[in-house]
Amino acid sequence: MGLVELKRFILDGSYLELRQAEKRLQLLKYQIREEQESLGLKRILWAETGVVGEFEIYKIYEYNYEKLIAYLHNVGILPLVTFIKSEDLSEEELEKIAHISYQRKRYLRYTPTNNFKRKENNTSFELNLENISLPDKVSMWKENHNKFEQLNAIWKYEKLRVLLAPELRKSKELSFEWGTFSLIEAQKIYRTDLIHGLLDEKTICSRVKVNLERIDEFIAKGFLKKFELSSVRKIVDIQRRYILMTLQKEKAKKEYWYSKLEKLSILSQRSAEGWESLYTD
Repeated sequence: MGLVELKRFILDGSYLELRQAEKRLQLLKYQIREEQESLGLKRILWAETGVVGEFEIYKIYEYNYEKLIAYLHNVGILPLVTFIKSEDLSEEELEKIAHISYQRKRYLRYTPTNNFKRKENNTSFELNLENISLPDKVSMWKENHNKFEQLNAIWKYEKLRVLLAPELRKSKELSFEWGTFSLIEAQKIYRTDLIHGLLDEKTICSRVKVNLERIDEFIAKGFLKKFELSSVRKIVDIQRRYILMTLQKEKAKKEYWYSKLEKLSILSQRSAEGWESLYTD
């Protein structure tokens, strides 16, 4: 039933509303950022609207992956912080690991027809921001944000339901008067620890991709040292980004980071428990 609802979402104009809300959000965010920057304020809280605008500084690292992989291999945790994509393996190598479980992302892509694109471009899009105060712009952003979130949640949910539609089992493309739905399947992803021993070490070391998110976990566990990582990575840029979000989103963001720090702290305490803790999620 997801396909019927997805088509209805497009035909009744909801998809156009979603796209218009997205455009308004981009424009409003740009205007709000410019004004906040001119005020020289890193963070502004609009309490009545429940919105926060904040500039963040973040570092861009460049990794020497050949050295990083060698380092991870030497400390004995390479299989636990890496993965291998099927596209990087030969047919013979894939046959050797054919019985191993893998992950594969599947998603639905919508490609509008040219007629629909023209309809979208011709749809009136007016957003005159002259002589509008910064708080009023923030209120407009919040209104469009809520509208976008509501419509996008429906759009994403219906696309997920279509992935289970019987029609997609017969054909990976489904067309109708306003576009085409395509089933996109990403490459198979294999956990290196599951195929370790099935492929030789040289093959594994030359094909693996490093999961950088897991590096912090193994620093907390005591298997990696920050100062040692400095030999395999360097800061190549320091950038600034602007984040505009609701107070609810900011609270969820903080809770996520607190949870992550707590998890890393627990992992650090368990580092003496042995290799069983290496597989802790």
